[in-house]
Amino acid sequence: MGNYLAIYRPINILFIALAQWLCAYYLDGAASSESLAYGGIYYLLLGTALCASFGYWINDWLDISRDAINKENPSTIESYSQGMVIAHLIAFTALAIVCGAVLGKWFIVLFTFTLLILSLYSSMLKNVAIVGNAAVAILSFLSLYAVIKLFPNVEYLLILHFATMAGFINFAREIIKDAEDANGDISTGAKTVPAVFGFKALNSSVFIVLIFTVAFLVVSLYFQRNYFRGSLQLVYYAYTAAFILIPLFYSAIQAMFAEHKHDYTKLSLLLKYTLFTGILSILFF
Repeated sequence: MGNYLAIYRPINILFIALAQWLCAYYLDGAASSESLAYGGIYYLLLGTALCASFGYWINDWLDISRDAINKENPSTIESYSQGMVIAHLIAFTALAIVCGAVLGKWFIVLFTFTLLILSLYSSMLKNVAIVGNAAVAILSFLSLYAVIKLFPNVEYLLILHFATMAGFINFAREIIKDAEDANGDISTGAKTVPAVFGFKALNSSVFIVLIFTVAFLVVSLYFQRNYFRGSLQLVYYAYTAAFILIPLFYSAIQAMFAEHKHDYTKLSLLLKYTLFTGILSILFF
């Protein structure tokens, strides 16, 4: 049962759901748990989780040979028949579209687009340098931006801030994961960043993305000053500096000196930690 659930990456799905719920609740001063339920937040969470599950299943299914090289403990999806995998993918797709239909046309388009991009990513885009990384970053952005399409009273500047930060950090993390998986990618002919441009270029790319992210964060914090008064503003800025800005800057510096797989694994985990602390910063609002 544990191996089956691991295919879903439950921690990642929980992160996404938590970020969406917190954005809907805390970035709208008039929101309540009742208004979120009535507005359809749980259909958004479920639809997003179904799309993410679709992505994980199809990616693991098409990546069996590559994961055998890249991972010490590869996915157990190969123990399931092709029919079982296809049945799961059909179920995820149908249920996601149903959730979109409940929420409205925009969400039908969103979930359909997400499923399409995830299919293309798993079959070809992940093998194209930068393109596959950017695709995941865009979907990360949309997963949070979707909140304001469902709840228009959410503060636009704040949802844009958190969605953009999620997109940039995931973009950098996806490039780093290419470095982690370089052996399997190269051996199977994938044209990822390390395969096409080399590791020095990859390190420089991650550095540039993260420094740009830090700059964006600083500018965004300036415009967020009106949301706080007195000591709470100082606490928020201190938290953001200690648990988001400094880790991002540290990651950028470390990226320039990364050489081995374990270096990139540590960077990936650090950025995942920063995503989590970024999610928690929503609580200040």
